[in-house]
Amino acid sequence: MRAPHSSHALQPVSSQVLVQSFVTPPGKVYLLYGDNLIFQLSLRMAASAMAQGKPIAVVDGCNQFNVHLLSRFARERHLNPEQFLNLIFISRGFTCYQMEQAIASRLPVFLEDIHSNTAMIFGLLDTFYDEQAPFREVQQILKRLLLVLQNMKADGISVLLTCTQWNVLPRERNQLFATLRSGMDRVYRLELSEAHGPQLFLESTVEDAVPLMLTARAGSAIHPTQTCREKGDDLYGTNGSDVYQHYRQRDRKLVKVPPGTAPGGPGNLR
Repeated sequence: MRAPHSSHALQPVSSQVLVQSFVTPPGKVYLLYGDNLIFQLSLRMAASAMAQGKPIAVVDGCNQFNVHLLSRFARERHLNPEQFLNLIFISRGFTCYQMEQAIASRLPVFLEDIHSNTAMIFGLLDTFYDEQAPFREVQQILKRLLLVLQNMKADGISVLLTCTQWNVLPRERNQLFATLRSGMDRVYRLELSEAHGPQLFLESTVEDAVPLMLTARAGSAIHPTQTCREKGDDLYGTNGSDVYQHYRQRDRKLVKVPPGTAPGGPGNLR
């Protein structure tokens, strides 16, 4: 069940404000949450950066990455879809431990390898709600990841975290979302109403956030590893209908999006 929200004291902002502020200047950590359209908006932001020739890395913990939206974006703007998709890389995580490894140990090094300063993380907390992972343990993982994100920001990297806020049981796990918010420079919420359609609200900025205590640039648990593969490796996949098959087989690796995607697909990315 999604958590209820109140926006009576907030004024909606244009999504273009979010898009432009995220791209430049570099070095920021934003949170975007709310209606499921947040994932379309995030991909629009990624596409805008890619249209300028900037590579993007995405870590997906909730299976919301939609390659069809990016393909359609390219075709509508008369861009070569295959060349366009060569600018985005995807890693998928199915547990909180895999998400930590992908973000802390692989993402910073991979961004350096592809000469990128932009990353997106979809559904970071989705895997943290799994009761098989002890609550105290996931709390510590989240705190470590917030430190990693602050270090990435200090290195001039911009990171957008896109996730849904849920009311979960046991209720103690709802504290995770508040912890996540506390480490953000800006927090945006997207609402969908019958009267107004989708509306974006800027809920807080870095001035409102609780300062994060940074004790080290990198803890002993963070061991960067090489993730780049030579072109021709089977990580790049083949033209097939299941564009995620290689991600399932090799989770936590950042790989190129296969170019042979079906035309069209769900969503309204403009």
